[in-house]
Amino acid sequence: MKFTKNGVPFLLILVLVLILAACGNESSSEAEGSGEDEKSNEMRTFTLPDGQEFEIPSEPERIVATDYVGYFLAMGITPVGAPDQFVLDNPYFTEDQIADIEDIGTPPSVEKVTSLDPDLIVVTDQEQYDLLSKIAPTVLMPFGTYDSLDEEVKAMGEIAGKEDAAEDWIKEFDEKAEAAKKELDGVIGEDETVGIYEVQTKDFYVFGDNFGRGGQVIYDALDLKAPEKIQKEVIEGDNWKKISLEVLPEFAADHMFYTEYAAEDNQDALKETKESALWQNLDAVKNGQLYEMNFDDMYYYDPIAVEGQLDLIVETLKENN
Repeated sequence: MKFTKNGVPFLLILVLVLILAACGNESSSEAEGSGEDEKSNEMRTFTLPDGQEFEIPSEPERIVATDYVGYFLAMGITPVGAPDQFVLDNPYFTEDQIADIEDIGTPPSVEKVTSLDPDLIVVTDQEQYDLLSKIAPTVLMPFGTYDSLDEEVKAMGEIAGKEDAAEDWIKEFDEKAEAAKKELDGVIGEDETVGIYEVQTKDFYVFGDNFGRGGQVIYDALDLKAPEKIQKEVIEGDNWKKISLEVLPEFAADHMFYTEYAAEDNQDALKETKESALWQNLDAVKNGQLYEMNFDDMYYYDPIAVEGQLDLIVETLKENN
């Protein structure tokens, strides 16, 4: 056996060196793994326009949403849980898109949400926040927090850590909207106006550009013109306004899209409204430019619904003009 000068066998030293090297590599791998875990669990601050801050994971993987599901789906993210009622029954969602989303109930069940082991929860009101925020980091984003669909999409992209996917959706939708505008060349005159209405028994609601019912498509994507009274009192106001049948002519447009809320429960009242002289004398009625739309088709205003509404609204205008 070969010896070193100090009498330690050379072979023994070689073995010790190899053992130490192996330990070093193992420690390095553990450190790298620890770094990856730390990155995935890293927290960051998300800030709402009003300055309210929420601490959320940098890369959430299991999201529960009491609403805003369409925003996540549009960015290729499937939440693990959401309410079936009023949310997952969105007519623009496909079965494949929502097949893996579990119903958390309405109102949401604490037990169900807990069982889904979320790392992020997104809610729309304080009651939901108080109920669920003890389970996981939670963002409270009330409806109407942002002034446009684009701003909402960007915010959801930031929350989900998918800013690039959000920008991609906005770019693709803008391109689709530009193509739709060209389809409407010659269909609607430059000075013609468009309004959005809802009939609830004998009351009417007028809607603006950021309260569903197709407003994001009609006023933003297609850049169609609202009557001056709707522009000033609705779009520049709260984005919705309750009016009576008597003042409906003041808010009337050349082209009027309307939905009926709970129509099955109010047939007599709706029939009386439509047979009234005020209704029959509207220019849109006389010119065949009053468009009755299905409530469910127009109610939602997430990105996926808005894409579907763009096609529906363009087709409706082309078929009737």
